[in-house]
Amino acid sequence: MTTSGFYFYYCDIIAQPNDEEQFEDFNEFDMYVNLAERELAEKEPKRQPHLETQLFNPDWVEISLKFRASYRDGAEDIHRFIDLVTEILTSQLNVTIVEFNIVNIM
Repeated sequence: MTTSGFYFYYCDIIAQPNDEEQFEDFNEFDMYVNLAERELAEKEPKRQPHLETQLFNPDWVEISLKFRASYRDGAEDIHRFIDLVTEILTSQLNVTIVEFNIVNIM
């Protein structure tokens, strides 16, 4: 899925909750993921970020991220956005990011 002048990054994020009893279930965790997505969209609307919980376990979680980049964006711009995502997920969800993998760029 590309739009003229843009391409999309698809990422997998594996994280560990800092407090195992913080989230009661998948639905509660997913609510916080949606709030983090909104905050990202407010700070970087041109990126059109989309976060989705792929797997929830009290010991670890998997989140997928999709965001838009322009052909004019350099590596520094992409890394700055990934740092912002990491910062927001860490603070909003109270998790530690274990892995942040770019799976595909289309």
